[in-house]
Amino acid sequence: MQRVYLDACMVIHLIEGNSQQQQILKRALLGKIVFSSELVRLESRIKALRENQKIFLKVYEQFFKDCQLIDLNRSVFEQATELRVNHNLKTPDALHLAAALDVCDQFWTNDQQLVKLVNDKLQKNLKVLDMDSLEVMT
Repeated sequence: MQRVYLDACMVIHLIEGNSQQQQILKRALLGKIVFSSELVRLESRIKALRENQKIFLKVYEQFFKDCQLIDLNRSVFEQATELRVNHNLKTPDALHLAAALDVCDQFWTNDQQLVKLVNDKLQKNLKVLDMDSLEVMT
C-alpha cells in the first residue's frame, strides 16, 4: 500500500476546498496510507481557527486522528536543515519534505517549487504530485 504525505495545502483542499478538489483528493487517496505532521495540523487549521469555523475544526481533528503523524524529531530537523541550505527552501517546506523522505512513497503538494525540486534535483524514492497530476490519475 502506498504511503502518501499531504502538505497543508492538500489537507485544506481536502477539507475546505471546492467539491471538485475534494472529490479528486478522496478518489486519489483510496487504498493509500495517509501521513502528515503536527506542522501540517498547525498550518491547515489557521483560517478555521481565526474564523471560528467549528465544523471545519472538527473535520480537521478527525482527519489528524485518522492519519499517521510523522514525528518531527532531531533527525527530521537535520535533514530539513540540509534541504534548506542546499536548495534554498523555506523552513516549513524543508520540514515537510524531510518528514516525508524516509517514510513515504509520495508527497502531495501544490507548491511548484517543491514539485520541481524533488522531480528535477533530488530524485529520491519520493514521487511528488500536485493537484493537476492527481486529477489526471483519477
